[in-house]
Amino acid sequence: MPQFKLLALDVDGTLIGKDGVLRPSTAAAVSRAAAAGIRPVLCTGRRYRRALPVARQLGLDAPVVCNSGALVKETGTHATLWRAGLGPELAGAVLSELRRLGEPAVSIVDHAESPPDFLVPARPTGRLLFDDFVERNGPYALVDPDWMNRPGDDSHFHLFAVGEREAMLEVEAALLDAVPESIRTFVLHTSAYPGTMCEILHPEASKWSAVLHLAERWGIGPEAIAAVGDDVNDLPMIRGAGLGVAMGQAPEVVRLAADLVAPEFEADGVAAVIDEVLLS
Repeated sequence: MPQFKLLALDVDGTLIGKDGVLRPSTAAAVSRAAAAGIRPVLCTGRRYRRALPVARQLGLDAPVVCNSGALVKETGTHATLWRAGLGPELAGAVLSELRRLGEPAVSIVDHAESPPDFLVPARPTGRLLFDDFVERNGPYALVDPDWMNRPGDDSHFHLFAVGEREAMLEVEAALLDAVPESIRTFVLHTSAYPGTMCEILHPEASKWSAVLHLAERWGIGPEAIAAVGDDVNDLPMIRGAGLGVAMGQAPEVVRLAADLVAPEFEADGVAAVIDEVLLS
């Protein structure tokens, strides 16, 4: 019987590299973990539509943690198991500050069957990196010029701006200063897009919160969870899990928070953790 019963796995930079390809060696290692009784769970910043193909490639039928932990979806039925909505008051405060800053924003839509996947206020906006994100996801964007003025229900759960890293750090600082209630923010970059994102979530939304929701359903305690990731949105689960693992190429703040630093992605870090630690 393995010590660990749940394996929370980040996707980009952990399971998948800059080329966007899932390596056979990584997939095989995840299968070995599952065969040994450890439940693999994808925990990603991706929206559900972009996370689902990875789950299917791995042959996983477990729920997927999406949107940096703001949403948990059942892969078979596409049902929403858990969502940390911002709520009208908090969403309104965030959107008001983004409008003051002149920053267009994206709001992800919890809608799995068909587009749209997200709302944008204009297309194009004149912000090159924001517009690049929208164009790369063109069929899934709904242009609604007034959506940033309508925080009125609980549909907003994952908002973000896109731009140069320094600009996004400034947006994050302004939001944390201006919004009266607490919010959770992540400034991060993935190889899928040239821009850096400033993500805005409910304070209770994180990959770790979402993983705990699933673990409680399955009767698994935090001490029996291993978590592997490579970026700042992985920090809550790396810190909270019984075994928190940072990929070798992760930023220093992530590596310092981990119980274990794995080899880099290019050296098959996930396979090494599974075979040499979890299954040893």
